[in-house]
This record gives sequence, structure tokens and C-alpha cells, in this order.
Amino acid sequence: MWLSLLERQGTPVGWDELVTGYDFGLLGPGEIQDWLLAHGPLGPAALAVLEARELFEAALWEASREATGKVPRPGGRRWAAAQDRWRVALLRDVMEAPLTAEALAVAVETIYEKVGCPEDMLGLWKRGCPW
Repeated sequence: MWLSLLERQGTPVGWDELVTGYDFGLLGPGEIQDWLLAHGPLGPAALAVLEARELFEAALWEASREATGKVPRPGGRRWAAAQDRWRVALLRDVMEAPLTAEALAVAVETIYEKVGCPEDMLGLWKRGCPW
């Protein structure tokens, strides 16, 4: 579900999105494993992600390093960029939905609680509002 939201918003899904989506709690092992199977080829570290649910997180980070040469780290440029891609996709999806003002407020608050939202992202508010 969450990966299709990124794709719907025009964001290509890669290792950075998988790792940060997992960190945000948006993606679980099953969804990531399904994506890996659909988007191979898989190196040894990615195959470990498929095999060991109890070692899933460590295997995910190693597979990201194997595929891209490094892992997005909290506070790093790639980490921040992937977090922003998630935030933008989530906020745009909510803004495009036909929601009442109250439902929109609940949806946005839920996003903020889940993934945070830097002040510079408030510029995404371009919805025509009757209030």
C-alpha cells in the first residue's frame, strides 16, 4: 500500500525509501520482501532479507549497502532526502483526497505524528480551501 502511494506520487522506490519507510513504521518485512522479489536481481544480502525474519532489520541495512554501496544513515543527506520523499508523497496523497476539513485535519495530524514534518514542508498546503 505505502509503496504504491510513492509510485502514484511519481517517486521511484529504491533502497533509501525501503530503509526509511521501515524506520518510519510504514513498511513491514512482508511488504519489503514482496518488493525485493518483484524488483530483483538479488545479491546475497538481499536474499538474507527474504530468509531471516528475526534478523530482518540487520539484513535490510546490509542489502541496501550491497545494492547501492552505502546505507542511508539517520542525519545523512540520503536519509533526509528519502524521508522527505515519504513526507511529500503522504501529504500530497491526503491533499488530493476528497476529505472534509475535519477528516483532512485528522489525516494530516496522523502523518505529522508518524513521520514528522519540517516547517519548510508547510509550503505543500496549496489546496483550495473554503474556510
